[in-house]
Amino acid sequence: MDAITLAAVARELRETLVSGRIQAVIRPSAEAVALEIFGQGKRQWLLLDAHPRYARVHRLRERARRGTDEDSPLLLLLRKYLRGARVEDVFQPAWERVLHLRCLHPRLGPTTLVGEIMGRRSNILLLDAEGTILEAQRRAGPAQNPHRVVLPGKPYQPPPPQRNKTPIDLVTAPEIERWLNRTPAREPLWRLLVSQIAGLSPLLARELVYRATGDVHADVAHPNVSTGSLLDVITWVRSLPTEGGWAPTVAFSDEDVPAAFAPYELTHLDRFEHYSTISEAACAYYVAVIGADSYAGRRRQVRQMLEEARKKLLARRASLGEQAVGEEDVARLRAQGEWILAYAWKVKPGDRELVADTGEGLLRIPLDPTLTASENAQAYFARYQKAKRAAARVPELLAEVDRDLAYLDQLQADLALADNAPQIEELREALLATGLVARPGGKRKSPAPRSRPLQLRTPEGFTVWIGRNAVQNEEVTWRLAQPEDIWLHTERVPGSHVVIRTGGREVPRQVLEQAAAWAAYYSQARQDTSTSVMYTQRRHLRRLKGGRPGQVRVLQKHSLVVAPQKPPVSLERRSSA
Repeated sequence: MDAITLAAVARELRETLVSGRIQAVIRPSAEAVALEIFGQGKRQWLLLDAHPRYARVHRLRERARRGTDEDSPLLLLLRKYLRGARVEDVFQPAWERVLHLRCLHPRLGPTTLVGEIMGRRSNILLLDAEGTILEAQRRAGPAQNPHRVVLPGKPYQPPPPQRNKTPIDLVTAPEIERWLNRTPAREPLWRLLVSQIAGLSPLLARELVYRATGDVHADVAHPNVSTGSLLDVITWVRSLPTEGGWAPTVAFSDEDVPAAFAPYELTHLDRFEHYSTISEAACAYYVAVIGADSYAGRRRQVRQMLEEARKKLLARRASLGEQAVGEEDVARLRAQGEWILAYAWKVKPGDRELVADTGEGLLRIPLDPTLTASENAQAYFARYQKAKRAAARVPELLAEVDRDLAYLDQLQADLALADNAPQIEELREALLATGLVARPGGKRKSPAPRSRPLQLRTPEGFTVWIGRNAVQNEEVTWRLAQPEDIWLHTERVPGSHVVIRTGGREVPRQVLEQAAAWAAYYSQARQDTSTSVMYTQRRHLRRLKGGRPGQVRVLQKHSLVVAPQKPPVSLERRSSA
């Protein structure tokens, strides 16, 4: 993000967030913070990210998700000073890549949240009313930067201006003339502008060159280059923060992938699309560049562990299938032992086979030539006992494998639905707890705080709990639900346990259908147009014998078909994770 883009962001935030109340502060990643701000009758999310490559400030299209378990010192202070505060103003120092969010807490007074969007030197700071640093995302002591110390208790100093560069609002015609006269003929004009004007990005420089000359590749000797045309486009840019005229756009590559975004039309690029706000454009761009799933790496790791566990279970299932012995085979072994005893008088030392007349035909029984008749019979009886035990045990072991495979299906569905890092880590721990995959070596992590089921409050006054993974399902069904509460789950596909707390009341049909739609949304059937959901009172459930967390047996049920539907954010209760 360059200075002009931040100017557009500042204008947008002043129009949408000023007077809004900050309700929550979370940490989507190690370098970022996000604020939930209620203003203009709705919840909005503001992201400040100090990532070295993707530093930015903008509103989000969707709710921000917690991405790290650790509460940094900055996050703790932001929660203390900003939660409950109102946004008083959004301010950008002229043509700087810095944004100030001025807030007022009813008890703790004024503070300022500063976002410095400056590439690898990006930072997020919290200042008190006197401009003293309370905390910073990246600290810098005198040894690291003797000219600008960034430590708690030290006065805040703005980033130093770019040396040997002219601020864009001070550029004049004589100065442009001097630049052109002293620059080699083949020097690209956009590169000249970047080297001379403070806060000018290569993207904006190319746009200015194209608007001034009609050729984005023009050098200083291009026939269309003139002091007047360059001053005109520079004047146009520096008028945007005060006069408006923003036109947020995203430019696309030949592969139809977002390649750049800006608060003005990117006319020097072949194809671009307009967006209603600069935040909308930023979201479209960064989703394409970084990825919509900021937890893709964590998901990939857990997915690989699930695949490893599944391979082990399938191999065990195949092995048990080979060990399975039919009732006829078991009976045959016993009969062979008995026939050997009956014809023991006929068996001679060194015989390899006994032919016995069973009355229904001749039975050929292989013998061990090194054993006596009695010893051969005992060997068959021993094999009979082993086969008998296997016949009884193998079906039980196969059922156990099938239960574990079903549990892996549930974890797989949970992984796809997990929307924050703690939930993904909880799934990882649940999988490790099965013993189906080995725990990685090294120092064991301290257990992360357990995520909480989603709690909703319907307009009719019913509390609805939704478990978003197997561990939460266990909690919803066996700790939060009462015997008379209504329990819902998608039929034949993994998904969430959903409970309607009845409080002894009859549940209206519309509440039942709404909860069923939520159960369908938090399941593997989320993308289906419709799916079947079963429901029953919790009293009709039993824990599955030998099962994993969240596995139940349903004694009786009813069903209804619904379309998956995401619960409205407005119904969420603050106690949910």
